[in-house]
Amino acid sequence: MKRALGLMDYHKCIACTKGWVSYKSAKIRVQYAETMLSLKPQAEDWRDVRFSDEVHCRVGPQGKMRIIRKPGERYCADCIQEQLNRDDEKDWETSHIWGAVGYNFKSNLTFYKVPGNRNGKLLLSVYRDQILEPVVKKWVENDPYFILEEDNDSGHGGGSSTNIVARWKQNCWQVMKQHLKKFPHWDEFETRELAKEGWQKVS
Repeated sequence: MKRALGLMDYHKCIACTKGWVSYKSAKIRVQYAETMLSLKPQAEDWRDVRFSDEVHCRVGPQGKMRIIRKPGERYCADCIQEQLNRDDEKDWETSHIWGAVGYNFKSNLTFYKVPGNRNGKLLLSVYRDQILEPVVKKWVENDPYFILEEDNDSGHGGGSSTNIVARWKQNCWQVMKQHLKKFPHWDEFETRELAKEGWQKVS
């Protein structure tokens, strides 16, 4: 059988994996990167940024899938291995992990649970209760100034100013904003000074 398939130009190989991003998505990412680089052109400008992300690790076989194909079929739908959410993986146990890195900074890994959700979709309540409250809140209270960089995952609370994650983030600034409202401030210097005074009042 192997010889017959070889005569028909079929051969055994490892399936290609599906690309991470589409062309459209890649173009948007490049535009975003160019915008950010114009705001922070020097390497040292990025020292206050902490990049965060999630990863999902499954228990079970995760090796490369082997297939038999002809030349020219490399990117046929039947010859490409999905990287996430394959049907045969849905019942496997998954570890959901969050972490952040930055200049001279590396967070501990945070393992979080997503109740009733096997595909790792980050829920707003999970992000607030298992990551922002126990981890990021301590950074806000104890660490030097930093920017937490997140991606566009809906679980991060973007796209709305009223969901539970957006409200959690706003509450970090409420004390300072209330202090600013008490006094007139007509120029940048006064605004900065009042903001610093208000920030000192944050417990």
